[in-house]
Amino acid sequence: MTAERRGFLLFCAAVAALTAVRLLGLMLATTDLYVDEAQYAVWAQTPAWGYYSKPPMIAWLIGGAASVCGWGEACVRAPSTLVWAITPLFVFLAADTLFGRRVAWFAGLGTLLAPGAAFSTRIISTDAPLLMFWSLALLAFVRLRAGGGWGWVPVLGAAIGLGLLSKYAMAYVLGCAVAAAMADRDSRRVVLSWKGLAVLGVALLVLSPNILWNLANGLATARHTADNASGGGLTPGLADPLEFLAAQLALAGPVVLVGFGLAAWKARRAGAEPADRMLLAFSLPIFAVLTVVAILTRAHGNWAATALPAVWILGSALLVREEREGWLKGGLAFGAFMQVVLLAADVAAEGWVLNGKPPFHRTLGWEPFSEGVAETARLAGGRTVVVESRREAAALAHYAKDRPLAVAAWPARDPAAPEDHFQMSRPLTAAASGPVIAVSPCEDAARFANSFGRVEPLGRLATPVGRGEPRVVWLYRLSEPKPTVARPLDCPAS
Repeated sequence: MTAERRGFLLFCAAVAALTAVRLLGLMLATTDLYVDEAQYAVWAQTPAWGYYSKPPMIAWLIGGAASVCGWGEACVRAPSTLVWAITPLFVFLAADTLFGRRVAWFAGLGTLLAPGAAFSTRIISTDAPLLMFWSLALLAFVRLRAGGGWGWVPVLGAAIGLGLLSKYAMAYVLGCAVAAAMADRDSRRVVLSWKGLAVLGVALLVLSPNILWNLANGLATARHTADNASGGGLTPGLADPLEFLAAQLALAGPVVLVGFGLAAWKARRAGAEPADRMLLAFSLPIFAVLTVVAILTRAHGNWAATALPAVWILGSALLVREEREGWLKGGLAFGAFMQVVLLAADVAAEGWVLNGKPPFHRTLGWEPFSEGVAETARLAGGRTVVVESRREAAALAHYAKDRPLAVAAWPARDPAAPEDHFQMSRPLTAAASGPVIAVSPCEDAARFANSFGRVEPLGRLATPVGRGEPRVVWLYRLSEPKPTVARPLDCPAS
């Protein structure tokens, strides 16, 4: 066995060891599923080629995991942890091709121990598979750029297609490839060739079922993605872009991002390394575009996640080149520290209080909330429960899925433009199996009189949320539906 192969296997062993610790952390965590996580788990119960707000990959991963270990929180979240065991391997191999084994070690470990990775492995989100497929695409592009044969073409095309099935942000790769072709001669030979055209064909073939699903469902996912990017209108300012840029430090790791910034500064001079220019093309355009978006509307920090693999590689390369490996080791130590802190926080989530409110309040109390609503519905003879928020719909649809209870959402104010997955797929109608149990954020029976002739109060349900204030709702038994069911009136101002 060669020294290089032994080195790679040693890196794989390090990845496997940390992944085992992360999986143990999932099993010991005391948090319930967050609203997005619960919604993805609901999607996984009905496999499809697309869903209201995201492409289907996230639901497929959860469904696959659930078939092995069930629907508990640890199992639902496990795909993210496992995917994050693969991403560093692709980053390692890409860095090895570009800069050699020493940079590969720092780039791979920087990916594995990045604060963003430590956070993302604890939840199930679309960013995890997106980054895995982006890293694979970057590796395939690097190998093609280095003279690799046609075997890398289907790898690159499939990585792009599967990335798009994870999150449409994968489309950034097309603009980045064009930028790389403009900045780097070797990249240009890949992009402006029959191989480049074949890559697009493979990617389109992989994505085509999702395109057909969108066409058959009123472009639901595409429309939601566009609405989300618009941010609800123009609100120019500096606070959002500063917050967005600060988030990149937190996600990538401050040391490696500083190294990346230095590399970008040095690359402005003529004679910059071609590999540096290529990696900048796969990162700077994303940062630039999203910073402008943040200035004009808003941009969440994770929207630039696809730029991070190039950051981890180039930032590590610059600091190794400048003989600043001590900085990189300090960055890795900081990432390891953050991993310990987050794992410990998850285990003791119910005991944390910050300014009188539990910082994990969004992921606490949803299972007992769902059980309380379902039990009240059973005692009242209700067969359908209707809620007013996506978080309640997601929690009930997941945690009460084994109960003989249908979960519905009040119809959107504009039936032609549903505002979430549940309004699109489970709107309440007059034909719903009754009686209907309504979950209300306020105590006001008159709110439902526009849709039901009979409204009976069932009392108040208070669910503990760690050491903070309980989650309080009021329940009503609705019967004698009118011909048209509409969203209830807003709660009176407190």
